[in-house]
Order: sequence, then structure tokens, then C-alpha cells
Amino acid sequence: MDTAYKATDEVHVFPVNLPIPGLGFLPINAFLLKSREPVLIDTGLGVERNNFIAALESVIDPRELRWVWLTHDDADHTGAIQEVMRIAPNAKLVTHALAAMRMSTWWDVPLDRVHAIGPGQKLDVGDRTLVGFAPPVFDNPMSTGIYDAKSGILFSVDSFGALIDAPAQDAKDVPQDVLAQGMVAWATEDSPWTSLVDERKFGAVLEEVRALGPKMILSSHLPPASNRTEEFLKLLATVPRAEHMPAPDQAMFSEMVAQLTAPAGA
Repeated sequence: MDTAYKATDEVHVFPVNLPIPGLGFLPINAFLLKSREPVLIDTGLGVERNNFIAALESVIDPRELRWVWLTHDDADHTGAIQEVMRIAPNAKLVTHALAAMRMSTWWDVPLDRVHAIGPGQKLDVGDRTLVGFAPPVFDNPMSTGIYDAKSGILFSVDSFGALIDAPAQDAKDVPQDVLAQGMVAWATEDSPWTSLVDERKFGAVLEEVRALGPKMILSSHLPPASNRTEEFLKLLATVPRAEHMPAPDQAMFSEMVAQLTAPAGA
């Protein structure tokens, strides 16, 4: 896990940059929104559980958390959820109702602490109202992001993610061509159904994001990006027509494993 940093005065980022041999790095982010009632958004990777908890405790006493918003129940978003709920006894778990039920098949979800939410539904966190947001591309139908109108921040879940060439703390530090190629590649891999969509209907979904006009996009899989909504929407609009990479075969997978396990400096 990389060092936590601030995206804004109110938002801390807890980043992991997962190396993917031959493709670069996939950012995996969780966030802490220091609203009047603090909100933790996702809980990182399971293999980074201890580091995640240490990073969280370095910026807030977990007993101050009032909400833990799981955008969906995929493994790269739920890694430390059990430990977080244990050390944050005053927090409720905000997530899609069906995600809570599905998670209960692999851990003892405290269902009495669940606050079910879906796209368009609201959550009062003291000094602002957060609105559930349906991301335009997704790998899990229960995905529910956040729009914070007070700050103009869109927590976009997997949408606007990208494979990048090197870890960064701001999307402006990623070369434009790398970001464009990486965003389209990520969207086609993470949301392969996009090759089947009606482009007009998909365009209408993108228009809903444009209408929000977010000032900053905080994706689970991209460094923070300010004032780039229009650029990103135009990139996503090309995804239905983009070429989809085939899944790695055994030979490619073996090469990826060899690169991941090679001694440092080799």
C-alpha cells in the first residue's frame, strides 16, 4: 500500500497501485470524507488489510466514523471491511441492500447496522447530503457511487478508471495518451458488456453525468482528477466501438507471474 494523501482538504485517499505486467499499474483507491459525520468509502485489498487499518488510524480515530460506504461487494473494495466494522462501533454500513445480503454468505454482516442505499437515494451526513450515483460503466450491478453537491466531487466507483504507466497522486501527472488508452482499455476489460450497448442509450447515461457537472472525479481506479469531466465523458463515449483485448491465455499468464515474482532489479 502506498502512502495516504489528501485529494482535497476534506478527502483522504488510501491508494494501492497494483502492478499488472505488460500493462502498467491499476490504481485501487479507498477514501475518507471528513464531513461532520465522517464517511469511509470502501476498504481496500484484503492482502493490504493491516496497512489499510494503520493508514486509516493515522488520519482518524475509527470510533469517530459514522458511515462506511461500500460502493459494491467486490474483493478490491471490501478487503478490510470486517476489521473496520469491528474497530468503528459507531459506524453504519451503507451499501446496496443486495450487496449486504450477498456479503452475508461469506462474513457475519451486522445486518442491524446496515443502511441500504441505491442510485438517487440520499444520505444526510450532518453538513451535507450525499446522493447515491449509478456509475455509467461497472462490473457489478450493485455498484453505487456518491455525488457530493457541496464539494462538487463525484465518487465514481470503477467508472473513469485507467491502467497507467506509473503511480501518481493526480491524473494530470499521467501522460495524456497513456491516460486515454488506459481508460478505454480498463472500461472494455472491466465492463465487457459495453460492446453490446446501444450507443444512443449509452450516450444518455453519460449525459446524466454531464448534467451533474462534477468539479472533481474520484474514481476507485484513477488518481484524483479535477475539471476533466468533459474529456473523460468523450473517452467513455468511444468504448462501445473500442477493440476489446482478449483474456490472457496460459502462456501470457505464466509470463505475468514470472514478472511479478522476479527478484528485485532482475
